[in-house]
Amino acid sequence: MKNLLIAIALITGAGSSYAEEQTNSLNVDQKMVILNETDFRPVVVSWANRDVVTGYEALIDITGTKSSLIFNANGEISARWFASNFAMTTKLSCNGIPIGMSKVYGQRKAGQSIPAKPAITELRHNLDGCEQLKVELFKEGSLSRQFYTRIQSISLSISVQALDITQGEI
Repeated sequence: MKNLLIAIALITGAGSSYAEEQTNSLNVDQKMVILNETDFRPVVVSWANRDVVTGYEALIDITGTKSSLIFNANGEISARWFASNFAMTTKLSCNGIPIGMSKVYGQRKAGQSIPAKPAITELRHNLDGCEQLKVELFKEGSLSRQFYTRIQSISLSISVQALDITQGEI
């Protein structure tokens, strides 16, 4: 029981320190935010007495929200050359509401790494309370494959635009 309480304290403490470190913010209809690997917190699972990074998460504070929003996210995710055949799922959610998803593949051809290029463009209505966007990147496949897939760089551009409906409803 004591170990369980310590584990819960460590988990909640780590999450709160991540939230305090978060500095990314995005104003609706303003410039895009570009996230790189230092903006993401690794998601770690224990496997074979080792920590395996199975994905990455980033939080973006959203200001100036409207009822209807268009979310755009695109970029590149590269792995080290020896592990560049990989699948990656990118998810966006706002205050826990799913926004969009993209599943992409990075590969190695003729000794060269070709990055995975996620792209999400989604229109969502009734999101007046959208205050925080969560960006999740998850490696696909077995834990063994996830262990050997070493992400080298992440570059993800994100923008949010308001849709002002002036002629009828969509």
